[in-house]
Amino acid sequence: MANYRAPAKDWLFILHDFLKIEDRTDLPGFTDLTPDFTSAVIEAAATFHEEVLHPLDQKADEAGAHFHDGQVSTPAGFKAAWDAYREAGWHSLSLAAELGGGGLPPVMSVPISEMRAATGHSFSMYGSFCSPAAYMLGTLAPDWIKTHVVPKLASGEWTATMSMTEPQAGTDLRQITTRAVPQEDGTWRITGNKIFISGGDHDLTDNIVHIVLAKAVDEEGRVPQSLSAVNVFLVSKQNIDPQTGALGDRNGLHVRSIEHKMGIEASATCALDFENAVGYRIESTEGQGTTANMAPMFHLMNYARVGTAVSGIGHAEIARQNAVEYARERRSGRAASSSRDTKTVADPLIAHPDVRRLLLESSAFAEGARAGAMKAAVLQSEARYLSDRAARQKAADILDLLTPVMKAFFTDRGFETTVACQQVFGGHGYVKDYGIERLVRNSRITQIYEGANGIHASDLASRKIMAHDRRMWNHFATAISEFIARHSQDKRLDDYLQPLEYALQRLEISLERLTHMSARNMGALEAGAYDLMTAVGVLYLGWMWAEIAAIVTDGRTTRFVDDRTRIRKLALAEVWMQRQMPLIDSLCRRIESGNAGLLNLPDNLI
Repeated sequence: MANYRAPAKDWLFILHDFLKIEDRTDLPGFTDLTPDFTSAVIEAAATFHEEVLHPLDQKADEAGAHFHDGQVSTPAGFKAAWDAYREAGWHSLSLAAELGGGGLPPVMSVPISEMRAATGHSFSMYGSFCSPAAYMLGTLAPDWIKTHVVPKLASGEWTATMSMTEPQAGTDLRQITTRAVPQEDGTWRITGNKIFISGGDHDLTDNIVHIVLAKAVDEEGRVPQSLSAVNVFLVSKQNIDPQTGALGDRNGLHVRSIEHKMGIEASATCALDFENAVGYRIESTEGQGTTANMAPMFHLMNYARVGTAVSGIGHAEIARQNAVEYARERRSGRAASSSRDTKTVADPLIAHPDVRRLLLESSAFAEGARAGAMKAAVLQSEARYLSDRAARQKAADILDLLTPVMKAFFTDRGFETTVACQQVFGGHGYVKDYGIERLVRNSRITQIYEGANGIHASDLASRKIMAHDRRMWNHFATAISEFIARHSQDKRLDDYLQPLEYALQRLEISLERLTHMSARNMGALEAGAYDLMTAVGVLYLGWMWAEIAAIVTDGRTTRFVDDRTRIRKLALAEVWMQRQMPLIDSLCRRIESGNAGLLNLPDNLI
């Protein structure tokens, strides 16, 4: 069984030395986040995840979720764990207090999300949409839903799903055929089939709220082909009395089956059939047409995608911890330099350079991405609460640019890191005894759900970087340049600042060339999008590591920075600068090639 110890000290270092959250008097709730307070919250959460969720995870993987006589049952222990989890408020720690949540800034939920993925990925799938749905409905829904539904989601008494995918329609929402027919009483009747619905049914709560995408029929009762017909509806498993909030009879939906999957076996991934189910339309009052119709989905999904990004860190962290432990104990051969212990027949694996490569690159990703995710969470608060409008826009732009990068790059590297750590175990990593193969299986899905990573790369290239005269990119690049300028006179940081500055300049050149190429052929932009996303991800963590290096180099000893931390952080910063930042040059060359080889071969010859 894989072991896990929450990296509490690193979260506290990021909160108080890196982000200096208690100094942010310009953001509500931040000055209350003293080291004593954050330590207490993280310690309590760590205890729950280490002692309750983590031991449950392996048993749940073996037991799986089950479907019998139209009902889904979760593994033994899930119901008790969910009740304890929601009563502690871990699922809604940063949901606004007025919506029934804990009201803490979003940055405090990042450690919770990471622990949840590391210790109970399957378990987390049942409640992962509670807060996103409560936030969306609390913002856009009619008053009766805000009164009767949102508090139930905030408390975890009910859970929520995002019911989007259909057998013939994934990312391309124009192909949705689920139909919505308006009724005289203001409700709608929803009919259609959905698949891949995480937590689509279970035995943890009395009710499940499904957020469903469906097309409003035209005047002839036909389902239109256009995207503008897609709307967002609330469809409850049990009918709800809008006057009292009381649950009534079963709504017109049922589970057809659950999927048999590669990983997250204890999560019930359901196929749902909606048969004239009662639904309530949710729409934005801002904008019109497709913009207003789809606004609820984007409210929900952008909230959820940040959590998915953090799951990549959680998988990397638990895999890294177990690989390091194994590499310290397992002995094989003599290291290239010299024997670490002449009294033994062989050196520990951790002495060998190639094993160190696997371990240190894993650590550099996990800890750099952790800082990046928590910085992005502060940007969420800045985008909402800063008093200066231009500053709010800058924060929002950088966050919008980083959201697809974090979802795609963090989950790509999260999976790659679990595989790298599995490699440390050799054959023992391929069998079930050590639990590392379970981590590999579970982490794979993060690159697929909440939008496949290629879609996020395309979104980054076309709708974020190249849109609005590159405004989002310019704000991001300016923030990095300003950091470099502030520290340019400190020669101790040359080994971190110079690679960062070169990489930024190199990407700027590629973007100019890509702009000219895509003006002639949009295929060049799409073909280079994944490399661009990866390059921006490497650059972002390069920025994080340069900032961390600047903090620990100044020599101050704080509550969370001692000599051991300083030595380790500088070494990991070097690893990222020496082994990852050079990738940006090769990625830029691929982007600038135009990728004719990808684009020009006829389909029938592929």
